[in-house]
Amino acid sequence: MSTASPLRRTGLTLARVRGIPIVLGYTWLLLAAMVVAVYAPIVRRSVPSIGQNTAYIVAGLFAVTLLLSVFLHELGHALVSLRAGIPVRKINLDALGGFTEMEREAARPATAAAIALAGPAVSAALGAVGILGLAITAPGSLAWQLAFQVCVANLLVAVYNLLPGLPLDGGKAVQAGIWAATGDRWTGYRVSGWAGRAVALATAGTGLWLFSNRWFSWIGLVLLLFVGFELWRGAGAAIRAGRMGPRIRLLDAAALARPVALVPASATLAEALEAAADGREVVAVAERPVGVLDRASAEAVPPDQVGAMPLDGLLRSAGRIGRLEAPLRGQALVDAVGRGRAEQYFVLEEGRLTGLLYTADVVKALR
Repeated sequence: MSTASPLRRTGLTLARVRGIPIVLGYTWLLLAAMVVAVYAPIVRRSVPSIGQNTAYIVAGLFAVTLLLSVFLHELGHALVSLRAGIPVRKINLDALGGFTEMEREAARPATAAAIALAGPAVSAALGAVGILGLAITAPGSLAWQLAFQVCVANLLVAVYNLLPGLPLDGGKAVQAGIWAATGDRWTGYRVSGWAGRAVALATAGTGLWLFSNRWFSWIGLVLLLFVGFELWRGAGAAIRAGRMGPRIRLLDAAALARPVALVPASATLAEALEAAADGREVVAVAERPVGVLDRASAEAVPPDQVGAMPLDGLLRSAGRIGRLEAPLRGQALVDAVGRGRAEQYFVLEEGRLTGLLYTADVVKALR
């Protein structure tokens, strides 16, 4: 499953693959404990010859196998994304599954579909390896049980992620298909988002049915209800994104940028405030922009010191401010702001500074 969540903000970076941080969320430990508690008794029943401690070890291996399966699944997304020229910020692995955070969305529906389906394709291939292992090992043996783990872990990830609702991979593929057919990516978000809500309800309902028929323990029920809840949240985000589409098309960097007053970096605060008396943003320059006046810092200066107060120390450094071209509009503007991840951007037209764009103003325009 690929959906962002507040639970995914913390974790341990295990390694880097092609420069991509692989982050293990702390909530994965909770999932591992639940898997071991549920699966160890099954191992004891399936392989009576092994002891209780060995059963817990095998169940722990199953949890690790599931983690590796999700990692390889997400790595499939990441590698296809890189091949398409879309940088990947990180791969997150946790109790909710996995999430590949890309720097921007695909520009074409075929690329979006390829990235979405790469993960399930990897999982299906690993599941086939598990099926081969089942065929060449003796049923009931420990080797057969390990092959069973590989088979189930990967086929479960592949099949569930192919369900046609966002934020699952199948939903992303459906969204890309609707985008290709209609030329409108946002209609695909809305349709696949509502399908995702149906999948979320079905997931929770399945958990309740399995629990009521004593096929599931309360641990399994809680896990499926949790997954269903996160799917509902992700689907809701997709629906909201779909509704936001028309507003995205109207975004214009030049129109959203606030006007600026350019003052020498050697100017005093009084001179800067006089230049920007009409409400413009103050940008200090010394051949090139040095920084932007921090209004909160300026207001904290005692009135009797404003006349002699130098701008140095009251500026937000230009190094922390991004740069955007004035002609940027629509999705291209959203992608550029997402890549920059800055709070403010200098807006340039043919190399000339014409305005200051706040990310908060872009977000406000989309609401």
